[in-house]
Amino acid sequence: MVRLRHGPWLLVLLLAVGLAGCATPPLAPAPGPEVTPREAVSEALPATEQVWGGVIVRAENLPDVTRLEVVSYPLRNQEPQTGRMTDGRFLLEVPGFLDPVDYRTGRRITARGDVERTEAGRIGEVDYAFPVLVAAEVHLWPDEAVRGRDPGRVRFGIGIGIGL
Repeated sequence: MVRLRHGPWLLVLLLAVGLAGCATPPLAPAPGPEVTPREAVSEALPATEQVWGGVIVRAENLPDVTRLEVVSYPLRNQEPQTGRMTDGRFLLEVPGFLDPVDYRTGRRITARGDVERTEAGRIGEVDYAFPVLVAAEVHLWPDEAVRGRDPGRVRFGIGIGIGL
C-alpha cells in the first residue's frame, strides 16, 4: 500500500494559491468586448466600459476634473506593456484634483470607465481625434525609475549571473 504524505502537497497548494493572488488585476474588469483607443475612433465608440492603460504624456488640472493625455499600450493583467506597439492615444478625465507631481509625464497608468466622446486635438502639427475615457477607477503603477531599486521588493530568478 502506498501512503502519500500531506506536507509537501499542502505546501504546493498554498504556494499556488498565494501566487494566484499576485496575478489579480488592480481594477474591476470591463464587462464587454475590448476596444482599443484607435478602434474607438476609427470604428465606433464602445457601448460598454473599457479598461485602457499606457503612459502619461500630459496632465492638466481643470476646475472639476484632471485631464491626462495617455499614450495607450496593450495590457497584460491590466499593466501597460510599453515594449509593444502603441494602440493610439486617449484623454483620461478623472473627477477632482490629481497632483501633477504624482501623475507626471512618463508614469504608467490604467483606468476603467466609459468612453463618452471624441475630441479634436493636435499631436505636434498633426490633427488627432482623441477618445475621452471618463474614469470610474484609476491605478497608477510604480515609477519605473524607482521600482528596480526598492529594497523591500522580493525577486525570484533562475540562472547564473552577477548582480550589481
